[in-house]
This record gives sequence, C-alpha cells and structure tokens, in this order.
Amino acid sequence: MNPAHDIARRFTEAARHSPDAVAIAPAAAPDGTARPGLTYGRCLDLAAEAAEAIAANTGSGQCVGLSVRKSPQAIVLMLACLIARVPYVPIDPHAPLPRRRRIVADADPALLFASTGTAANWPDEPLGPLTDLTGGRAWSGPAGDLLGGDLLVSRRDAPGSAEIAANGLAYVLYTSGSTGVPKGVMISAANAGYFVDWAAGAFPLDPGDRVAQHAPLHFDLPVYDVFVALTSGATLHLMDERTVMFPAASYRFLRENGITSLYAVPSALNAIARRSGLAQEGLPRLRRLLYAGEEFHVPQLRTLVAALPEDTRVTNLYGPVETNVVTWADVTPELLAGNRMPIGLPVPGTRVRLLGDDGVPRSASAEGELLVAGPSVTPGYLNDPERTAQALVTLRDEEGAERVHYRTGDFASADGSGVLRFQGRRDGMVKTRGFRVEVGEVEAAILAHPRVAQAVVRPVPHPEHGTLLDAHVVTAGADPPDPPALRHWLAGQVPAYMVPATVTIHEELPVTSTGKIARSAVGGAAG
Repeated sequence: MNPAHDIARRFTEAARHSPDAVAIAPAAAPDGTARPGLTYGRCLDLAAEAAEAIAANTGSGQCVGLSVRKSPQAIVLMLACLIARVPYVPIDPHAPLPRRRRIVADADPALLFASTGTAANWPDEPLGPLTDLTGGRAWSGPAGDLLGGDLLVSRRDAPGSAEIAANGLAYVLYTSGSTGVPKGVMISAANAGYFVDWAAGAFPLDPGDRVAQHAPLHFDLPVYDVFVALTSGATLHLMDERTVMFPAASYRFLRENGITSLYAVPSALNAIARRSGLAQEGLPRLRRLLYAGEEFHVPQLRTLVAALPEDTRVTNLYGPVETNVVTWADVTPELLAGNRMPIGLPVPGTRVRLLGDDGVPRSASAEGELLVAGPSVTPGYLNDPERTAQALVTLRDEEGAERVHYRTGDFASADGSGVLRFQGRRDGMVKTRGFRVEVGEVEAAILAHPRVAQAVVRPVPHPEHGTLLDAHVVTAGADPPDPPALRHWLAGQVPAYMVPATVTIHEELPVTSTGKIARSAVGGAAG
C-alpha cells in the first residue's frame, strides 16, 4: 500500500504534531457543565493501547466486531483496529437481534466490543470487562480509565478467514441484500486510504475546522468525517443518535458548536431545512456541506442552499458502499437552475463505463449501466464468491488493459464533457433516508411472519426522505395481523429505515398471465 494512503500513519503524525489540540469535542454533561475534550495526544495513547490488546487477541484473517454506540470510545476502537491492521466490522447496536446475529455469524469476529448501555442487546454473547483481553491485568493509567468505563468485550472462538487475510481489509460494512441476508462489503486498507487521501485534497480540513459526525458509524459516510478530520488536525463533533432524529435538535447542535463542515444524506438535510430555525438564523460558520446516499431533488436543494452563507461550498458526491465516492459535482447557481443535479465527473484515478443491455459500451450521450474501476473498488463480498462474481466484471479499456469493474446497478448518461447524470435503477434497489435497501430483503422479512402469505414492497417518492417503502400484503390463517401490528412486528426484524411507512392488507394480489405477481398493478389505499 502507498504510504501516503496509510490512515493510521497519517493520524499518528497529526497527533504527534499537535498533541494538545482537541481531536474529539466533549459532549455536554447531564447537568450542562462542560467536559474536557479528547486531545490528539490522548486519543493516540488510547488507540495505541487498544491496538496492542487487539493485536494480542487476534490472528491472521480475523476481524473485530464493534457494536458500540457513537462515542469517543467507538472512534478510538476504529483507530486502534487500523493501527493493529485488524479489520473492524461496525454493527448497529440497536438493529434487531436477528440481523445482528446474521452479521456476527457471517463475519465471525474474534472479538466483539459492546457499550455497557447496550450490552443487554446481546443476550447470547458472554460480554466481560476489558481486562479479559489482558489476562486480568488492569488497563494502564488515564487511557485505560476512559476505555474501560463504557466498554465490554466478548472473546470468541473464530477460525479466521483466508479472504480477510488475502485482501488486507480495513473494515467490512454490511448492507441490504436481496436474499434477505445482509451482505458484507469488504473495504481494503488501500481502498479506504485512497479515498481519504483524495477527499483530504478535494475537500481539505485544517486545525480550525469543526467537523460534525452525523451519519451512523455502520454507514460509509463517517469515513470522511472521522478519518479526514483526524488526519488533518480538525476537531470532530459527534452527533448522538437521538440528536440526529430531530431536525430542530440537529440544527441547534450545528449552530451552537460552530460547525464548519457537515456531510449528511439529503433526507436529513431537507428535514433540517424544513423543520428548524435554519431559514431564520442560518449557519454562519458552515463553509462546506457534502451530501451523498440518495438524489437531492433540485427544489428542496434550492431551499437549503438559500439558507446557507453565500460562500458555503455545497457538493454532491456519488458512489455506492462498494466504491465509496467515485464522482462529484459542486452545486452551482447554473445547476440549481436546472431540473436535476448531475452526479458529476469521476474522481482522479477512477474510470467509468456505460454499458448497454447487450454488454457493449454506450456512446457518450446514450444511457447505460454505470460500471466503475479504480483504487477504491471493493475486493468483493465477504464469504460470498457468487455475489462477488456477479458484481465484479473484467473489461478491456480503451488502451487495451484489462480492469476489474464494479457493476453499480445504477443507470446514467454522460454529456459531451463527460459529466454524468443519474437515470435511475432497473432492479429492486432503492434509497430511503440515505440507506440503500433491497426491496427483496424487506419482502423476505415480511414473509417470515407466520401469518403472511404474499408481500410486495414498492418505493414511493417522498419530498423529504427521497423514497419511502409501501408494502402490500396478503395474510393467512387465524388472527392475521393488521397493518400496525405487522409494522410493529417487522420493527423487531429489520432496521427502522427498512420498515414500510405504509402497509395495505389485500385478499389477493394481481397476477400476470404466467401467474407471477403483477408488481406494476399492485396498488390501493395505504393502511
């Protein structure tokens, strides 16, 4: 790996350069008093100490599960894994237990960390104090006090994976899968390092920046927030899970903390623009706003931009989890005057192809499936060679060289200058609240209910969230669930963003002449 792309080394250098600067800003104490922040020097000490313990308790091909609430401890553990060269797997501690169990069964981490406050969410794991990693030896000094105060760990008998060892992974992010089983996207240290290096150049941060960390840690957006900030000497401000749920609270956090850099999904930004004091009071210190994860419709984007300082740079970033960001476009008055924002030009080092249904590259102005090759493209899906083979294809480029391309499933077109425009998808993948969701996984979860016979889930455009899910269900047996009961049951099976906003119960669903459900004909009043 190119040393310039080594995130752990770059963080270490930043910490040694400014050990007394604040790396992670403090959260307010319950009584409103100020707490000291976590300095770069102490953050490095903590991460190094944790890295030593992690390395001593893991072997080749093993990974570490992080089911930890958003906190300084979570950030320290992410850094520690990078220092120890042991990939981490972030797991939402509040996701339904069946989903978390599937992730743990697939990744099989050697260690599983959990926050003390969410330990009860892991009834099957023998969580114990961090001294379990050191044979009873206490963690040393102040660093150990901070780490040990909110963390528990489970030591697991994991054999390790040749796939993990061969690919030099930094982390694995689990996303929605069409079969109903989450799929683990492998991100190598080289993938992550290249993205951080590019982003630090394209959207530089400096020691005066205050960076809001908005997205969940099991999402891919925090890679910019956390690693670009902490390799640049900036201060990271963690937005807790409750704050980000409420637009007004999110806005107050951004304003009161003087945030200068924010990266979030359009649905969250649109909610802040519509349901907070942003339009009246603004965010005078915000100088950079990045968004990604779903399309930002131009009317809503205009409203947001109008409420920001004139010199705030707003940028649309595009790229699935499997590639991180691969195209980008600055939001300009000229683009805001149009009907739809482009996804822009490829980042340096990235090559894109537009492929027709016949597998032949399209001309510049024609529409085709967007394929991506470059240093940020995933090695594949953990423990899933079949899905990897479907997603990664080798194509010969214009110079005759063979390159591995990721099939995004997104369709796009390009203008004469190479600017790409998103044209939608052709499969069951949708974006809702910034999360990528396979409608097939939601349908599979609904069909797991013992009194559901059929289920169809449709994406429905929504002005704030981009897309919401609309379920149409045929029930069976005695005492079938009504829509509220089914939504409540489903909330225990899948994350909240995958629970359909509406459920309609039908006696039967329309079918085609071949007996298949006629999805395009499914409709009716919401329940």
